[in-house]
Amino acid sequence: MALRKRDSEFRHLGVSYLDFKRVEMDRVLTGFLMRVNHNGHPSRLTQRHKHESDSFVQEFLDEQHADRFQGFSDHPDMARRWIETQLLDMVNRGKPSQAVAGLRPLHGLTYKFRNYYHSRAYGADAQLYEMLRHARDGRGTLALEAIRGFFFNGLDPALGTPLPGSSLDVETQAVLHLNSQVKHDTPQTVKGWYSAPPLCVGQSDLLADDVLRLLSLRDLLPRIVMVEYLKILFAFHLALGQLKTMKLLTSMVERLGAEPSCGPENCPAGPGQGQDDFAACPFCVGLFVDAAGAPGTPAAALAERSAEVWLRRIPGFVRAGYTVRKLDEFAEHLVSLGEITKPSRGFFTVAEVLQFADKPHQKRREQFFAARMDTLLDDTPIAEQPEGVRPLLGAGMGLSSFEQYIEVLMAYRGKYHNDYIIDSIDSLLLKNRPGAVIAQPYRGRRRFVLDSALLEVLVQIALLRPNARGTRSRFLHHTASLRLDEFMDILRRRYGLHVNQLPVDDGFASIGFEEQAVLRSNAEAFTTRMREIGFYSDLSDAYLTQVITPRFVIGEDGTVTAGGR
Repeated sequence: MALRKRDSEFRHLGVSYLDFKRVEMDRVLTGFLMRVNHNGHPSRLTQRHKHESDSFVQEFLDEQHADRFQGFSDHPDMARRWIETQLLDMVNRGKPSQAVAGLRPLHGLTYKFRNYYHSRAYGADAQLYEMLRHARDGRGTLALEAIRGFFFNGLDPALGTPLPGSSLDVETQAVLHLNSQVKHDTPQTVKGWYSAPPLCVGQSDLLADDVLRLLSLRDLLPRIVMVEYLKILFAFHLALGQLKTMKLLTSMVERLGAEPSCGPENCPAGPGQGQDDFAACPFCVGLFVDAAGAPGTPAAALAERSAEVWLRRIPGFVRAGYTVRKLDEFAEHLVSLGEITKPSRGFFTVAEVLQFADKPHQKRREQFFAARMDTLLDDTPIAEQPEGVRPLLGAGMGLSSFEQYIEVLMAYRGKYHNDYIIDSIDSLLLKNRPGAVIAQPYRGRRRFVLDSALLEVLVQIALLRPNARGTRSRFLHHTASLRLDEFMDILRRRYGLHVNQLPVDDGFASIGFEEQAVLRSNAEAFTTRMREIGFYSDLSDAYLTQVITPRFVIGEDGTVTAGGR
């Protein structure tokens, strides 16, 4: 049976903006910068023609622009290779079907040059923006302003035109030059779209805090390096937010209401309490990571077990997602009949939607979903239903019409959503790519890992501390050294990445002698990894001298000196 569109609809913006498809972070960042420029809205571009690589190359080789891009026309082959590798984001690169998705997101205006059908973010750009928008204590606003200041540099903030005399790298100059060839774009209003706070505001706070810390280094790192750092960080936080949502939404549906410890007023993981305050969340994520990154080891086996725990949570999340979506449709039906009034904000939150599963609405709820079930059975009678669905439709199961409806949707669409959610999480965890938190060998099992690229980003953030109010410095943060064991504790309490401990609340009930030996070897592998990325060198076996040092030492007065040993 092919379900009707109204039956198969799954996404609820109060749960997540993600469409749960495989995404590429270049395209997510491109869409995110579009929303930053339009206060959360997508854009409607005046120019609609398809961008081709040849047209980009010709623009830089044109003799009219020889004074701006000196030497390009003298070396056209070299210029083409630079443009295609450094400036363009390509799909199917190197294949006959190669096509331009857009410009690499090295500047805020690159979204103007995207080819829509090759550059879709599948809601990840909106999810990222809404997470930052709703961060508390003004951190989200500060983070979005910092992102705007970094990505839209060289532009007049009022006019959007290049500032004369700006010192810019060649990639930024190239984007600003191309921007002069495109007409002004305008924000686009999407029907049914609204700004919903994320289920976990603590995750939003953590994202905003990390962005502010990382962008403190914007003047000390090459622009292209900072862009790569941000892509890895954004992917990591989108994945953590989705994993936490899987736990939180299932719990909310079970209790048919909001969690007492969640929400902007009640969240215990509030900002301003120090590095470790985010572990106070009762739904915090716990991932055991294989620090060595080698399959077939005892640590890899534990990391595989940790990944399996999260994969088994997906069906429960899909069922909870369908419950919220269909109850929201029921609530909208009551609004259309004038039986209830929609909140002044224009939408129902997840907690409000779940109240329509209570007894006071039982009679109307059963009538609504009984009509839905009748329509389904009119399309495909019980005798023609798949064998696994037929028992759900009989009275002997004791299910209400609403419960029958959800079970039928799960029978028809559960595996579909399960597979796509796995693909989505794989892509956000950058599976088998630089910055990965998950790896999977060919025909092997998934396991959590800690790639060197992500580790480098997180250690840069961990070494930064907020400056005291009133400090006169061009930086918002200063650096401080960390002991190796302190950094492992930060990874665990701040991000849920377990190196020398097991996540007891996420699949590991007890720790035996064998596990303790594995944890010690994993900590040793982590030490080796820190040494390889250049933040740590051994001076002694004593913990007090096992210190991670920053590459740039930023003082509270704003002075910068070379770090390291």
